[in-house]
Amino acid sequence: MKGLHVIGVSHAYGNNKVLNNVSLMIPAGELVCLLGPSGSGKTTLLRLAAGLERLQQGEILINDEVVANAKMHLPPEHRGIGLMFQEYALFPHLSIIDNVTFGLDGQPKDKAHRRAMEMLDQVGMTAYAESYPHMLSGGQQQRIALARALAPEPKLLLLDEPYSGLDTNLRGQIREDTLSVLKASGVATVMVTHDPEEAMFMADRIKILGNNGRILQAGRPHDIYYHPQHEFVAKLFGLMNRFESVVKDGHVDIPLGRIPAKGLENGRKVAVLVRPEGVTLTSNGGAKSAAGAPLEVVSTHLLGHDNIVRVALTADNVPASERDVYVRIHHTFEPELSQQITAGIDPEYAFIFPTDEEGESTGTGNRLLSVSQPEAAE
Repeated sequence: MKGLHVIGVSHAYGNNKVLNNVSLMIPAGELVCLLGPSGSGKTTLLRLAAGLERLQQGEILINDEVVANAKMHLPPEHRGIGLMFQEYALFPHLSIIDNVTFGLDGQPKDKAHRRAMEMLDQVGMTAYAESYPHMLSGGQQQRIALARALAPEPKLLLLDEPYSGLDTNLRGQIREDTLSVLKASGVATVMVTHDPEEAMFMADRIKILGNNGRILQAGRPHDIYYHPQHEFVAKLFGLMNRFESVVKDGHVDIPLGRIPAKGLENGRKVAVLVRPEGVTLTSNGGAKSAAGAPLEVVSTHLLGHDNIVRVALTADNVPASERDVYVRIHHTFEPELSQQITAGIDPEYAFIFPTDEEGESTGTGNRLLSVSQPEAAE
C-alpha cells in the first residue's frame, strides 16, 4: 500500500509512556489529522514517522518499505518525506526560489528551478520568487513552506500545527488553498493539531489520541462528531452539558427531558452529555407549561454567527451541579423573554456513557437513538 503504515508503536521518555501500541494506515491521497490534547503523543508519533526519533517498539512502513523497527532506523533524508512545522523554518539568507530548490539538491540546476517554479505557481507565489522570507507575511511564508515540502515529490507529507501562527481571518483561506494543493499532489498526509475545528475542516479521517497514549477513536469527521465512543472524545469538540442518571425501563431522565437508552441494562449508572446546540428553547407565550424545564438566563455572548447563552434550570429537583446549562442559538436572543421560555433536548446532539460508582466514564458510549459505529477505534 502506498502511504504510511504504523504497526504496534509504543514509545516512552523515561517512565513516561506517551504512545501505547498505536497502529494506523494512511493511504496515498488521504489527509489524516492526529487530534488530541497537549501531551497525548501526537508530535511524538509524527517525529517517529519522520525518523527524528528512534523507534523503541513496533514497525513503520512507507510505501510498503520498512523504515523503522526496534532494530533498524532509516535516516529522515532517505525516507522520501516532506516536513512542515509551525515555525515554517525558511532559511532567512536564501531567496524564496532558493528555499524551494533546497530540497532538490542533486538534480540539474535548470530542472530544479523549473520544479520550484511549478510549485510556487501551485501556491500562487511565483511573483515572490526573488524575495526573501522576512519580506513576506505569515500566510505567504506558510505557502512557501508547503511548496518546499512538496517540491521533491515526497511519498509522505508530515504537518505539525501548520496554521497555529496565522490569524483567524487568514487561517480559513490558507487551509482551503492547502487542501487544494495537497489533493492535486496525491500525497499521503499526516497533520498534527489540537484544534478540533481545524481537524474537522481539513481531514478525510481523524484519529483521536487520548492521554493514555492510545487511539481512542478513528473515523471521518462526521462520524467522530455525531458518534463519539468516549466521553473524552465528545468533550474535545467544545462545551458540553453533563448530567448523571440511571437507566430505567429503557430510558434515562435528565432535567431537560426523558430520552431513550438503547443497549444499556436497567439500573446502569450513566453520564449524559448534551452539546449546546442540542438544548432547545421553546417559547410558551408567557403561560406556565409542564413541557420543558423552566429556566433563568445567566449570561449571553454573541459569537458573530450565533450566541452562547448560559441558563440556570430553576426546578427544585435539579441537582446544583446540573443547574447551569449552555445553549447555542443561531439567531438573535432576547434575554428579557426568558420568563416565556423553557428548555428541552434534541437527541441528535446527546450521548450516553456508562459510568463507574464515582461517576467517571468507563469507556464506549452510545449516541442516543443510534448505536451504530461506522469505524471502530484502531
